[in-house]
Amino acid sequence: MSAATPNPSPNPSPNPSPNLLLIFLKEPIPGTVKTRLAKDCSEETACLYYRVMVQVLLQQLEGLKDTDVRFCYTPDDAGDAVAFWLLPQLRGNVSQSESHYTFRPKKSAPPLNITFRPQGSGDLGERMQRAFAEGFENNYQKVAIIGSDCPDCGSRWVQTALTMLKAENDCVIGPSPDGGYYLLAMQALHTELFHSIEWSSEQVLEQTIQATEKSQLSATLLPELKDIDHLEDWERALSSPIGGKLKAALKRLQNDHAH
Repeated sequence: MSAATPNPSPNPSPNPSPNLLLIFLKEPIPGTVKTRLAKDCSEETACLYYRVMVQVLLQQLEGLKDTDVRFCYTPDDAGDAVAFWLLPQLRGNVSQSESHYTFRPKKSAPPLNITFRPQGSGDLGERMQRAFAEGFENNYQKVAIIGSDCPDCGSRWVQTALTMLKAENDCVIGPSPDGGYYLLAMQALHTELFHSIEWSSEQVLEQTIQATEKSQLSATLLPELKDIDHLEDWERALSSPIGGKLKAALKRLQNDHAH
């Protein structure tokens, strides 16, 4: 892969795709990422697994059509570090313009426009609402958000969610078995979905659905996908259909660390 010198905060693309995918993630520092997973192994191992998950997620997102990608990172001063971490993980060519990066995958897949943004202050709901609001302010017609701990959520489900956003669907939600969700997509900003939610609890999905019902919004659920939050989740993922990609990415990172 060839990459331009990163500038993590380019301005919005002047001619964006119709859709925007927001990816919320953290700078990979031991002790700050996958803290629940770290209780089952170690902070360093959990951070390594996190890097593997993100690398595979990026592979899974190859093939997105008519959709720009925006990495929303934390902490807010980690822009350079996150760009230097992520851009070399992309399998293809990365070039930079004044407004964004363009990623052209090696395989026959559409190019992706990529931007970087800090998540900013506030709880998760406030940060998500701000990211959605900026997306719609940038004239995207549909906006979806995912986290970085569900590598099963690739372009297939992102594309499905965006396609399902029609007149009869105000939002699309991808539920996870822990009571949260791995994806949320909307074609207009509905701030009520980010208020009065007990974030990082087993009530997130239920409270979000209740918020849609209270506001008379139509919501469609995608198939349930599992996050990787504990060691048993990681071990399950290794034996799943994406297990081969996880093992290959883990081997690459371990080899990099060994040199």
